[in-house]
Amino acid sequence: MRPLTFVTPVFEAELPLLELQARSLARRLPADEGHELLVLDNTARGLGRAARARLEAAYGEHLPHVRVLRPSDVCPMPPTSGWRGQQVLKLAVARLVRTPRYVALDAKNHLVGSLDDAFVEGPDGRTRVRAHGFADHPLRPALEHVLGYLGVDPAGAVERFPATVTPYVLDTATVRDVVADVESRSGRPFGDEFVAHELTEFFLYAGWILRADGTLERRLELTSDPNPTVWPRGAADVATTVEEVRRTGAPFLGVHRNAVPRLDDEGRRLLAELWAERGLLASPADGVDLLAGMARDHEHQRRQQRVRDVRARLLGPVRRLTGTAGGSRART
Repeated sequence: MRPLTFVTPVFEAELPLLELQARSLARRLPADEGHELLVLDNTARGLGRAARARLEAAYGEHLPHVRVLRPSDVCPMPPTSGWRGQQVLKLAVARLVRTPRYVALDAKNHLVGSLDDAFVEGPDGRTRVRAHGFADHPLRPALEHVLGYLGVDPAGAVERFPATVTPYVLDTATVRDVVADVESRSGRPFGDEFVAHELTEFFLYAGWILRADGTLERRLELTSDPNPTVWPRGAADVATTVEEVRRTGAPFLGVHRNAVPRLDDEGRRLLAELWAERGLLASPADGVDLLAGMARDHEHQRRQQRVRDVRARLLGPVRRLTGTAGGSRART
């Protein structure tokens, strides 16, 4: 498989999931293929010594190829919510990526199957990305907002457009062009512009391609590949998600942190058995314990994140006001 960079932002609530991701990569991604792993440490004070030691142990033979970066290592970051900041980082990090393509992950994504070049590119070399319709999708307003910022008519795009979920394969040179273009047109750092206009990272990337080429299909192969994920709204039906993994051979399984406290005993058991079966954990009991611990800690972590995001919420109205003026410059 051609070398890739895997980029994962993380904050406190997702550290157990990131450790599981590290184990999954150590178990199922060959360490001699030249892959690099970038961890974007978006915790409040940086990873502590114990957390870092556990993570390093989890990466196993991949550890020499792991780089842990703080947001300031990636780009100047204005005050913003952790969620919005992580979106900035997923694009701005392209300048530090040394492979032609990189895969943006969240800590919730765990490698449970085989990964090959066909996951990344089609037979003609185009980057493969999942797409679906947004006509009735909750994210349609966000898509229309980003396309409006870019000066692109959203009318046709909402019928089928690249999705916003990870894993998401990105062309490194294209992302660098997106960041440079946003900075040049707006006259300010990428993070400032992104946050001021409340943009969405993957909509911005694909929308920029649409504006530049007049089409998505010249650079992207739009797919309907499965992406099994346990979302909060689907926490009661883990069996269906696990069955999808087995039936389709999908390489990644996602488990959203907010789904964890909603899992029942059966859901925990099914996830834990799959993780153990695929070599991510020594036994299903370890998986059940991991999920139980996350569930117990969930409310505490939610409160902590809300405290961190207070300043961003207070600055939001000011940012929207000043961002409107900047937007006219960004689209000229």
